[in-house]
Amino acid sequence: MNRSEIKKIAKQKIKGNMWSIWWPLLIIFFLYILIPIEPISTDSTSVNNTITSVSSIEYLLNIVVTLLLGIISGGYYKYILDFVRNGKLEAKTILETIKKKWLDLLIAGILTYIIVFFCTLLFILPGIIMSLAYAMTSFLIIDKDTEGSDSLPASRKMMKGYKWDYFVFILSFLGWAILSIFTLGILLIWLVPYIMIAFVIYYDKLQEKARIEE
Repeated sequence: MNRSEIKKIAKQKIKGNMWSIWWPLLIIFFLYILIPIEPISTDSTSVNNTITSVSSIEYLLNIVVTLLLGIISGGYYKYILDFVRNGKLEAKTILETIKKKWLDLLIAGILTYIIVFFCTLLFILPGIIMSLAYAMTSFLIIDKDTEGSDSLPASRKMMKGYKWDYFVFILSFLGWAILSIFTLGILLIWLVPYIMIAFVIYYDKLQEKARIEE
C-alpha cells in the first residue's frame, strides 16, 4: 500500500469539508461523555465491596459503551466512505446505516472483543495481531453487506499480508499526535479528520487490491 499516496488524497479531501467531517464525531463524543457511571454505594462500612462493585460495573459499562460506539461508528464509516468514493456527505447515510446494520455491527463487535481479550490474556502481541486482523470488520459490514459473524473471517482474509503494513500506517500518525500535545490540542481540529479520511481510503485501496487479486 502506498501510504504517501493515501495521505496525499486524505489531505486533499479534507479541504473545505472540515465541519461536515467533524460534526458527527462531536455527537459521538458527547454521547460518550454524557453516559453516567454511578457508584452503587458510598457507605464507609463497605468500602472494599463498593470499590469492587463499582469497578465491575464501570468495566461492564465501558464494554457496553464501546459496543454502542462501534455501531454508531459503523454509520460514520459509511458516511465517510461515500464521501471518499463520490464526494457525497449526507447525514441520512449515518442513520440509515445504523438502522440497517446495527445487529451485524454489534455481533462483530462482541466477537472481536472476546477474541482479542482472550488473545491478550495469553500475551499482548497476539492481541495486537488479532486487532489488526479484524480491523476491517465494520467496513465490510457497511460496504459489502457482510453478516456480523462472517465479517471476522472476511477481514482476516482481507488483512492477510497487510497487518504489518497497516500497523506501520497507524504508527505513521504518531508524530502528528505528539505534536498536537504541544499545540494544546488545537492541531486535532485538522488531525482527526485527516486520520479518519486516511483510514477509510486505506480500506478502499485494500478493497481494490482484493478485487484485482480475485
